[in-house]
Amino acid sequence: MTFGPDLRECNERQVCWPNVIPRRPPGRRGISAEIASAPLGPRNDGCAGARGFTIVELLVSMTVLAIIAGLDVMLLQTGVEAWKHTGTRLVLQKVSDEVMNDLLEGGTDGEGIQDAVEMTDASLSSISFVPLWTDTSHAPDPVRNNDQKFILEKQFKPGAPTPVGEVKKPGSDDYIPVPVKFTYGDSRSPKLPDDVVQFTDPIPLGAKIKILYTPDAENDSTVIKVFRWDPSVKRIFESYAGKTRDIIEHSEQEKVERLAFLYYDNLNRLLPMTEGEGLSSLSIKRATAVKLYLVLSKAGEVKELTSFTNIRNVASTGATITEGAELPMPAPGEIRAFSIGDFYGIKKDGIVELVVSTDNTPKWKIRLKFKQAEKKEDLILERFQIESPPGKILTSGIPEQTIAANEFVNLQTIDRSGLYDYDIDPEAKGQVIITGKNPVVRVTRLDFEGASLFIRP
Repeated sequence: MTFGPDLRECNERQVCWPNVIPRRPPGRRGISAEIASAPLGPRNDGCAGARGFTIVELLVSMTVLAIIAGLDVMLLQTGVEAWKHTGTRLVLQKVSDEVMNDLLEGGTDGEGIQDAVEMTDASLSSISFVPLWTDTSHAPDPVRNNDQKFILEKQFKPGAPTPVGEVKKPGSDDYIPVPVKFTYGDSRSPKLPDDVVQFTDPIPLGAKIKILYTPDAENDSTVIKVFRWDPSVKRIFESYAGKTRDIIEHSEQEKVERLAFLYYDNLNRLLPMTEGEGLSSLSIKRATAVKLYLVLSKAGEVKELTSFTNIRNVASTGATITEGAELPMPAPGEIRAFSIGDFYGIKKDGIVELVVSTDNTPKWKIRLKFKQAEKKEDLILERFQIESPPGKILTSGIPEQTIAANEFVNLQTIDRSGLYDYDIDPEAKGQVIITGKNPVVRVTRLDFEGASLFIRP
């Protein structure tokens, strides 16, 4: 019987036949019947061209798939970590902004450092100050209180600016300032408040009022607010009106790594201070601005924030002074404001003396003499005298000028010639020019219980 191609030829050519079909001998069935009886579909009879995956190829494929899956997991983890870090940074930014707002502005319904009218203690990690007191304890009653006089709930600080009265009319959302008259009481005890504010304009029926003023912290420590950073627990605490709270009380995950208070005088010069030691009482009187440095951390992320604010009393009405107080002065050619006022409690001879020194040498002195006017709220400036150097009288005058106790006397215009004032007037010739470095003004005498000095470059 004759067969098709030799198997060797099949192997050499790598050609495979589905079946080897024998040729039909003459006289047998036709070729079509033979084909019809043959099995359908190819068979793998061992030809190399039709083999499946080997074990090595399968292992390689699995390894490649494992690497790809690992890369996907790594990319996914990286994305999740990046999202976590971004979320942490956003939370830190939000919390640090809130903390700084609490410190500077007192939050939504409190008072912060920028509301300070007096500092009582100042160190690198804490600050104690007296904010403006807002008295909302009074309800106007045109029948029982038709003279519109109200006793302040806290004793008023002697020599401080006159209280501010505000009225919110029915249907309005805003308080507006209105004229008031202030009268001191006889008591200084916080348990017996008796200072009186009288609203001089009629208060509309149904209106609300509030009175803003400087409370007397010397006799009432509850009006002092304290911000303190505790490094042992990495938190900031606020103490005020007999209560203490954690500023970040809503979360314990954020840590305050550092909070530092830096203090500046009215010439924006940093007041020197060492760790663990606060400003002296004299330096506290010189401080007119505070810079805050805040560092917060959470889950390995760190946020730093700094801010700068002026202290309200010095920015607007001057620094409260006492005898012996010392403040930096602008140079004579740079000064823009130099005045004294807000006098309270005249005593002795009603004399005020200020001495300006440069390089620790006295260069210029002014002496003012006041007396009580017939009207209790007024004073009379009887005379002034200017010396340069101190001991050598250059000029004097008897103005006999009546002023309200809360008014300010402009020391730059008190000598109308312009020749002997501390400042320099370009149009005046023959002026006394104060030379030298580091000018300071010292209150060598103050025959009042309180007063304010206003200085601006």
